[in-house]
Amino acid sequence: MNITKLKQLSYDEVVKCNKCGFCLPSCPVYLVEKKESAAPRGRNAITRAVIEGRLEMSHDTEKAIFSCLGCGACKQACLSSVETKELIFRDRECQVSQGLYPKIADRVRAFLREEHNITDDDNEERAQWQEMIRDLPEGALEKDRAEVIFFVGCVASFFPMAQKIPVNMSRILLQAGVDFSILGGEEWCCGFPLIGAGMPDEMRELKEHNIEKVKEVGAKAVVFTCPSCYHTWKHLYQVDGVELYHSSQFLDQLIQEGKIKLKGKEIKVTYHDPCDLGRNSGVYEEPRNVLKAIPGLTLVELPHNRQLSMCCGGGGNVEMVNPDLSAAVAQMKIDEIKSTGADMVVSACQQCLRTIATRARKQKIDLAVKDLTELVAEAMQ
Repeated sequence: MNITKLKQLSYDEVVKCNKCGFCLPSCPVYLVEKKESAAPRGRNAITRAVIEGRLEMSHDTEKAIFSCLGCGACKQACLSSVETKELIFRDRECQVSQGLYPKIADRVRAFLREEHNITDDDNEERAQWQEMIRDLPEGALEKDRAEVIFFVGCVASFFPMAQKIPVNMSRILLQAGVDFSILGGEEWCCGFPLIGAGMPDEMRELKEHNIEKVKEVGAKAVVFTCPSCYHTWKHLYQVDGVELYHSSQFLDQLIQEGKIKLKGKEIKVTYHDPCDLGRNSGVYEEPRNVLKAIPGLTLVELPHNRQLSMCCGGGGNVEMVNPDLSAAVAQMKIDEIKSTGADMVVSACQQCLRTIATRARKQKIDLAVKDLTELVAEAMQ
């Protein structure tokens, strides 16, 4: 999209902001940094001033625009329903067009062009986590034809802390008798990091490749354990005749159909709504249904839950650009979790798992952090 069109779209939206400040208490970045340029209304003011010619794009505007988590919490508190998250991502496109963006994004762009993943690992190693599944027959998860594709995502494929997510999801699907396959080295990044980097046009090749691979397998459904992959496919991919499910939705369906039997587990847990699954995709009840299906489990809600959930700090590429800011937001999340008195926090996002667990470990905080798939796999044993 050309810059003139981007600016017009943004201007039509940003003039709705009346600067009331209702968004301030909902913005994790503002709560950490306590300055107007870090607030949604402050970023909106910057956007409007640039479009109206009262402010030049600069490294100062770059810092403000690229410190947003993209969590979307501001809109939930906005009386005018200003789409600040969408404004920020358009702003990033404009900043990139002027060369004013965090240059670490160039590394990620190069990784995705060359290896098709965010870590620059050999993409043929994307499915090495299968080695963690005991007694798995050769080729059991990589089939030529299958009813369901399990799209694993970059984080769970390559980050050791998150690799137990595809391991547990695969165990569940196998035990439930689901005809599924993974794409292995033929799975490419969904492209979501490029959206956050202000480079959405760069994801076209990734998108076309992934769609073609799903068609080749003949799958009727794609299941994602990563909310950002699910959100990207749901809103930016066009795949006719293929149902898209987040793992929490698919697990809820399997439980209702009696294909998953869960044993009792006496434990008190709280659930963290991932931004791209909850607020940005509208999936709130399915993960809770799964938790409530585990006999003996007590679910206590966080003070900020569902559409008001506080981001873990892992969104919007902020961890890459400003790790200290990301860590400070994660600490706020941990403090809220601890306030519930729960034995464990459960989420349904590999990035949330990694961000919260990493912060807890570094601060020597005693906190059990698990993905929904891990809890279900344990209850099935």
